[in-house]
Amino acid sequence: MEENKVLDTNILLGHKFGLTTIFSIVEYPPALEHCDVLWPQRQDYELSIQIAAKLRKIGRPLPAVDILIASMCINRGLTLLTKDADYKSIKLIEKKFKVEIKH
Repeated sequence: MEENKVLDTNILLGHKFGLTTIFSIVEYPPALEHCDVLWPQRQDYELSIQIAAKLRKIGRPLPAVDILIASMCINRGLTLLTKDADYKSIKLIEKKFKVEIKH
């Protein structure tokens, strides 16, 4: 398990396990057997609304679930480990967002 890293669904599909979000568990239920799960809190939804508005303003809207996952990481000081380059858009507007994009 990688410390302080949240594994996105595309990482879980590669049979990597550790800390993930409930959203990734919904997308890939077998990971529930091997992962610790983060659940969103009100502050995550509030930050998500702010991020979504900023992304729309710069013409780079993203799916709500992606924004929620990023918000959960930001609010907890965690790094998102993903293969999804779309998260770079969030990094443009939220400097506190830590993301590691695997190729």
